[in-house]
Amino acid sequence: MDQREDFYSRLGRVSRAPQNGVHMMGPSQTRNHGRNQHLKEMLERHKAQGVHGAPVIEPRLKFTQALSYVLAFAMGGLAAVIARWLRFQLSDGVTQVSADLDLALDVLFAIVIAFILREAVSLSAVKRMGAQVAGILLAMVTMHNVVHEMPDVFSRLFSPQWVAHVTDTTEPGTLSFRGHSYHL
Repeated sequence: MDQREDFYSRLGRVSRAPQNGVHMMGPSQTRNHGRNQHLKEMLERHKAQGVHGAPVIEPRLKFTQALSYVLAFAMGGLAAVIARWLRFQLSDGVTQVSADLDLALDVLFAIVIAFILREAVSLSAVKRMGAQVAGILLAMVTMHNVVHEMPDVFSRLFSPQWVAHVTDTTEPGTLSFRGHSYHL
């Protein structure tokens, strides 16, 4: 009778829910997965409660998120400069076909370069794409101001003729959009 009682007690243990709080959800989920799910739920509850009912947000996380937006904005500006340089190199120094076409080509090249830069530095968040596009647009409308301030640098990057064209056709301290200048 001892074997029979042992068999029935084992059968009872197997049929009951686990006593440690880890519930098996299916045949493919392991004991560790169930424990990790339980810990995740506990952490979410703890973060949701916070101090005096306010959610807990780590200050470090806020700083890194803000920094990531600043970096995305700067990468957008860098992409705009690289796009203009690349288009200048590909067009053999032809300065302007039409203002609308130049702007469209610059923005298109800059967006492609921004995607490449984003993948190179692993900045993979859709919400930061807006900051990148804002950086691209701001760089596109204000790059001539930087050319006015640093003509030597840009004459080495592009050409002295290009710098002369930019300084002759634009005024410093303005926004240049589609061939028109707007004073700040």
